[in-house]
Amino acid sequence: MLFTLDSCSDSSSNVQTTIDTVSTRIIKNIIPDTLQSKFVYYSLDGDSVVPPSKSATTEWDIKMAYLYGGGKTKQIDIFLNSGTVNPSGLTKGLIVDTTFDLLTTAPADSNFKIDDQSTSGRILSIALAPPGNFFTYDGSSRTINPVAQKTLVIKTRLGNYVKLQILSIYKDQPEKPTMFSEIGYYSFRYAKSSTKKLKN
Repeated sequence: MLFTLDSCSDSSSNVQTTIDTVSTRIIKNIIPDTLQSKFVYYSLDGDSVVPPSKSATTEWDIKMAYLYGGGKTKQIDIFLNSGTVNPSGLTKGLIVDTTFDLLTTAPADSNFKIDDQSTSGRILSIALAPPGNFFTYDGSSRTINPVAQKTLVIKTRLGNYVKLQILSIYKDQPEKPTMFSEIGYYSFRYAKSSTKKLKN
């Protein structure tokens, strides 16, 4: 978000000062459409859920899959709107090996890439073990949890830069989920800026 302040000196010359503000949002318990598409579509530019009927448009940036309970979920499918996911999409991204709070600046544009539905070409790996995993499987609790050390960085179709962290995939974001926790409720936070600055 850009705010421009105008000030006048005694000589009536105009001076413009541009202040870049990073806006941060926390989204809780959004759940995919189980009947129509089995995905929930979200626009980072619009800060809103997009209906599945617009899946072939550029109006969304990220989609997250429906997750099955009872131990049936073996991978987490999260895609950006580009590449083989949707050829008309313009959203690009990459995974950065640092925490959400420590990431202050978006990488160079040359590092961003379009998404791919193939296992090897995905921006967000489906692997639940290192290296490259965005989620990890906890065998003791039989739960799947985000890796705090990794942050998804996105460039939206409108040119905004976003850093995004999945906080939980369980209902109400329990601090210590168990195998009985309701799965498939995405909670995440993201910071958005019109420049590469990602932290105030």
